[in-house]
Amino acid sequence: MAFSLVDRFALSLLFEPIKQDLSLTDTQLGMLHGVAFGLFYATMGIPLAWLIDRWSRKWVIFLGIACWSVMTALCGLSRNFLQLLGARIGVGVGEATLAPAGYSLIADIIPENKLATAISIFQMGSLFGGGLAFIAGGWILEAVGGADISQSVFFSGLAPWQITFIILALPGALFLALFLFIREPQRKTLKSADMARPEQTRGLIEALRDKRILYSTLFIGNACLIAISYANLTWLPSILVRQYDWSLPDIGYRFGLLMLFVAPAGVLLGGLLADGLETRGHEDAYPKVLVNVAVLTAILVFFAFFVTSEWHLFILIGVIQFSVSMVIGIGPATVVKIAPVIVRARVSAVYVFAINIIGLGAGPIIIGLFSDYIFTEASGIHTSLLIFNLAMCASSLVLLRMFEKKFRAGIRQRDDYT
Repeated sequence: MAFSLVDRFALSLLFEPIKQDLSLTDTQLGMLHGVAFGLFYATMGIPLAWLIDRWSRKWVIFLGIACWSVMTALCGLSRNFLQLLGARIGVGVGEATLAPAGYSLIADIIPENKLATAISIFQMGSLFGGGLAFIAGGWILEAVGGADISQSVFFSGLAPWQITFIILALPGALFLALFLFIREPQRKTLKSADMARPEQTRGLIEALRDKRILYSTLFIGNACLIAISYANLTWLPSILVRQYDWSLPDIGYRFGLLMLFVAPAGVLLGGLLADGLETRGHEDAYPKVLVNVAVLTAILVFFAFFVTSEWHLFILIGVIQFSVSMVIGIGPATVVKIAPVIVRARVSAVYVFAINIIGLGAGPIIIGLFSDYIFTEASGIHTSLLIFNLAMCASSLVLLRMFEKKFRAGIRQRDDYT
């Protein structure tokens, strides 16, 4: 998971040199994260999850790693916007294998009362990967500039940002080798009594329709909240370059450390809180934590409108990332808890679809459009980011509150959601 996020978010650090070399607009930059990566990452997860429910999850992930590694290297060989767009689509398709297969694997090897904590630890990899993307990307940029390896035989004629992509793709070979040693766990089977229940014999569409309000409020509500994290990861480096003249290596180190330590702590705390409350008898522990995180994040985003110092902004964004990160593990753990076993990977893929259509698909390009056509002043990207974050907070709070009420109603009706 960490390795997949390195390939995904290194692009954010490299936005400014890519924009300059390829003469791109903010809208086109947003498309590289949104339409190219986010849309295909989200969409391909659903048919791939059908395969995951029926075939070896180990080999699906193996092929996914091979795909996204090759495509990351091709990002470094891109000479124009369309080539980079196509390579980013390939990265998204490869990475789409990991989340639904990972959730399915974890659900088969972890006791149910530890599920939120286990998936939170898995999801921490995404934040470690985001941090490594900024740190490694900044270090490689600095090393390439100092050593001028672009004049070497292997990197002749390539810009530093292109070389960075190629180097970041190389660990893929190591991960492919390591994956050969992973054993596929036996899938949990349903008890005969459970098999007799109608919802366990239905397909994905029927499963979603049976609990459409429960799923839609959870999926979209959590997606709006996580969209804030994606938006900050995507655009904060550009804000710090344009408004405060921070260097890319400095941004990489500072933002990378924040992602390595602050955000993962939030993910782990969220999982521990949810499992801890449930162990103490709170059957609605998962939705209760989700709603409270939405409230806390809304308060923090509101205060961000009044911050003028770059360091105060950086610190507050770090606190917001900590807050939002608490739902990153609880969300998929909730999906695994309420989805029928027979379609668990596919329902998880629909959840991932919602998260990424809103967070990675729509968020970056909406902010880019605002910057290009509405808030066109020097600080326009900053204003666009804050307005987007506030809108996402409000939407998330309303939807997750609806989910909490629906979840509690299910408990009262003795629906165990399995």
